[in-house]
Amino acid sequence: MLFLAIFISTVAGLLVGAGSCYVWRESVIKRQLQQVLAVMESAVDREDISLPIVSQLRRRAIISQKQQAQLQQQLFAWQSLLQEAPIGYLQLDADNQVLWCNQIARHLLQINKWDAGKTRLLLELVRSYELDRFIDRVRSQSDSEKAANQVATELIWQFHFGYQEAADSQSIWLKANAIPLADGGMAIFVESQQERVDTATAQERWLGDLAHEIRTPLTSIYLLAETLQGKVTPDLTRWADRILKETNRSIDLVQHFSELSRLETPGTQNLRLGSVDLIRLIDDVWHTLAPIAAQKQIEFSCTGLPQLVLELDSARFTQVLINLFDNSIRYCPDRGHILIDIQHSGSSRVEIDFFDDGSGFTQTDLPYIFDRLYRGDVSRQRIPASNSNLNPQTTGSGLGLAIVRQIILAHQGSIVANNHPMTGGAWFKIILPNN
Repeated sequence: MLFLAIFISTVAGLLVGAGSCYVWRESVIKRQLQQVLAVMESAVDREDISLPIVSQLRRRAIISQKQQAQLQQQLFAWQSLLQEAPIGYLQLDADNQVLWCNQIARHLLQINKWDAGKTRLLLELVRSYELDRFIDRVRSQSDSEKAANQVATELIWQFHFGYQEAADSQSIWLKANAIPLADGGMAIFVESQQERVDTATAQERWLGDLAHEIRTPLTSIYLLAETLQGKVTPDLTRWADRILKETNRSIDLVQHFSELSRLETPGTQNLRLGSVDLIRLIDDVWHTLAPIAAQKQIEFSCTGLPQLVLELDSARFTQVLINLFDNSIRYCPDRGHILIDIQHSGSSRVEIDFFDDGSGFTQTDLPYIFDRLYRGDVSRQRIPASNSNLNPQTTGSGLGLAIVRQIILAHQGSIVANNHPMTGGAWFKIILPNN
């Protein structure tokens, strides 16, 4: 009897333990199912909480399948739309692998080995290191740079098929726009610029021929006026002087129009890039113009980075600095100040603030100061060439700031103008890549 009692007690204990384990396990499973259900169901779709959890899960699985089918249909619709779009499109993941691209992109970028079911690195499919570096540059921008619209999201480059840069190799001018996506992905829109480049090249050739034809008679007029200047009576000398000045201004205008046309043509920018110490270049340009600034006792200071080496076209950027110094010297008051501050802007950009304590710009002028021939408010119009000791090639044409902007854009940079909040004078903010 004792043995039977012990056996019954043992069996009862095992049953109680098994029951407790079962209840505990059921509660764990139920809690896990509730967690899964909480993830699957939306905040506005919880009216069936009275149903068993398994039934709720089954219902949510059916709804999820329908939603997945709808998303697949939407994805197919968007891909069909992009397939018919007149612009190339590529979608990359965070590792620069091509997830999808349309027919136009495959044609423009010569993607011949595209398999929609197999992801491959962009550089494997498209041998363009310019495009690859551009995407990395856009992806590396900080949130503050994106908020300040300092992200260079456009690239215009000459794409050589097979990346052969021989003179006889086939190539096409392309433009790419990059849009960052979630999880580090990237959307790339690509379109051909070849027709624009061909048209601009033809226009440049036409303008060059026209400039040559116009410059020849203008030079003849200048030489005739210069000859007459020493032979006319004193009361007529001022008219000869006026002819010389206006003829010289017309020659400069023709020259600047021709130069601006070349800068605006992607295929003919032909920057001669090299390692340039920007601080030293600024100092050299200022010392060239310092005698002119000394006439108004204008002081200059450069703060920020003590040394900075960038890939620049030294001659072109010298032209930028001359034009900016020219403007500031003209519009600064006596004993005025010109200041440049240079700082890093993120990991791959440099910010150059060029400002003075002059009269600044009116709000009406600001949107147009980089436009061709825009003179703006009378208080900021250029003084006559007869009262200027500056190089005539940098004065009087009304194209100086337009040329500055085109040179900055050619360097893959940007420039904006405003009035400085501290000095009230003109303020140019230049952003340049620092690779």
